[in-house]
Amino acid sequence: RPASGEIRIGARTVTKLSANRRPLLFVTSRIDAPGRWSVGHLLIAAVRQRTLDRIDRHREYELAIAKWTLNDLVERPLRTLSSSESAIAQLGRIELLRPGIVIADRLLEHLNPAVATSIADEFYRTLRVIGTTLISAPASVPELGLMDRIVVLDRGRVVQEGSPASVYRRPNSEASAMASSWSAHTTFQGSGVALARPEDFSIAAAGEESDLIFGIEEASFRDGRWIATGILTGAINLRVALPGDLAVHKGRLVPLRYDSSRFVLLPSHPR
Repeated sequence: RPASGEIRIGARTVTKLSANRRPLLFVTSRIDAPGRWSVGHLLIAAVRQRTLDRIDRHREYELAIAKWTLNDLVERPLRTLSSSESAIAQLGRIELLRPGIVIADRLLEHLNPAVATSIADEFYRTLRVIGTTLISAPASVPELGLMDRIVVLDRGRVVQEGSPASVYRRPNSEASAMASSWSAHTTFQGSGVALARPEDFSIAAAGEESDLIFGIEEASFRDGRWIATGILTGAINLRVALPGDLAVHKGRLVPLRYDSSRFVLLPSHPR
């Protein structure tokens, strides 16, 4: 509790409530509970904080286990869970607690990419149904797209806010561009910063002249394609999506094709 003043959530004063009874929950993928607890213990402790009779508590507990496929984890101590398993257990806990506000810091960061988007979608649907407000630092661009509204910060300053679609379509700063998967390039023809998405580039056909030579520095394989970072002609750092069947290795030079009409050009000092 603060030495003076009040803790307020909306119009409600919650200063006198113990920390675990306030309708505000801060979460990460790491669970803030004793490692010796089992997942079942964690969920029971969560549902007991709500005003429910014994039958309803048991029903809510069983529904959460089934919904988040926690049957195989119920008896497992929290300290034995992987990062991905901890994140899933945390989702079940949040649903059972039903706080008024959840502040989440990259909660879904360690989920398997193959299922992360579907789990995130189910999680956000659940929050809307139970009436919980989420303030989150998303772990991925697909998760960002599930938000109702996003705020982009650059060194603590708000540079853009709006719906995910509006920020994704038209970023107004380098920070917004990077948050929504654009690649920001150095000053373009002296007039500003040029933005391009990794998928806007393609490999030049055999025999086709290209003045865009991309040198691969590192790459990761995702969703059937390579996402490579490297250096483009002119010493420009670049991130490019490359075909999954391409032989990718550090130092390989790849000629690229790019439609210049798809550039987004930002002023050097956006307002």
